[in-house]
This record gives sequence, structure tokens and C-alpha cells, in this order.
Amino acid sequence: MLKTAIRPQGITGLAIKRWPQCRATRMALALSGLLIVTACTKLEHLEYAPFVRDLDGLSELVISTYPADYPERSSDKGDAVQKYRTTGQLYFQVHIRDKKTQFGPNSHIHSINIHRFSYRIGDAPPVDLLSGYEDNFWMQDNPRYEQRDLPAVPYVPDGKVSVEISFTLNGKKFEFEGDMPANETSRVYPTVVVNQGV
Repeated sequence: MLKTAIRPQGITGLAIKRWPQCRATRMALALSGLLIVTACTKLEHLEYAPFVRDLDGLSELVISTYPADYPERSSDKGDAVQKYRTTGQLYFQVHIRDKKTQFGPNSHIHSINIHRFSYRIGDAPPVDLLSGYEDNFWMQDNPRYEQRDLPAVPYVPDGKVSVEISFTLNGKKFEFEGDMPANETSRVYPTVVVNQGV
């Protein structure tokens, strides 16, 4: 149906009314629109909890893990709530960051040398990942920070990974060791947001 608004000056507005007259069709369209908007995606994230230590009140050490691959679908394609789960393979990340800003360059670092960084799972022997590294940020499997093809770390549900690190920051030596327990988190996002790339 074509609607026009006629005033003495002529046609001032033109609107095309395309909403179906059938009530059932209108309800079906409204419901599908609601499902598209409200459909959700649940992302389940496997990790080892971050290992964080204060260094000098200005900087802090953060050892964390991140997924070695894209999440895999764990629900049927037609489900209203889509579920994805990260794989059981993880990579390490080491960051000596500004305690206040937490991102970007750390202006408090004048010199840094990571002498050794290693991890161990259970009774297995330690695996050395870093030695003689002279930067405050390292990311496993990122060619900008690591050229070697190091194997991913397996995720052990209800387990832990033990880490050891020693480094010299601004002439002062630091040594830490501790455990990073297995951790599983989940977040729910609108599917439309996930499809755009969260």
C-alpha cells in the first residue's frame, strides 16, 4: 500500500507500507527478528590462572596462557545458544608491565634480561622456554617475539602448571616460582557481536 501526505505545497512525504496484513505472518516475523537479536553465543575459555608478582611497586610480572588455536563448536548448529570451547592446547605469555597502565610500553624499565623461564606439569621434567631474552614481553608462537616452533602446553583439567623464572630488571635480580592452577571461564555474547569478531 502506498501512502502519501498531500499538503497545499505538494507531496511532502512518501512511505511504502510493506508490513504483512496476516497476523500470523507478522508474529512469525517479529519472533524471528527477536531470535536473531537475542541469540547468544557462549565462549568457554580454558587457561591456567595468571601468575602475577609485584616487582618494585612500579612494575609487575605477569605470566599467563592463551589458546593455541581457535575455539571449537561444542553445540549443534541450530541451537539458540551456540557454544564454543577453546582447545586443550595453550601457549605462554610473559610480560613485565607497568603496574598502573598494564598496557603499552613500560617506562620504568631501563634494562631487562630474562635468564630463564621454564614450566613443569606434574612429575615431568621442566621444559625451558626462555634464556638470555632482553625484552619485557614475550609471546610463544608469535613470530614477532619467538622464531622457534615450541610445542603447546597441554591443559590438564583440575591440574596445574608450575613455573620458574629468573631475570634482572634495572640491575636487580628477581627469582620466582609457583603454580598456575587450571581455570575455566565462560562468557555469553550476542551472536551478532561474535559473528563480527569479538
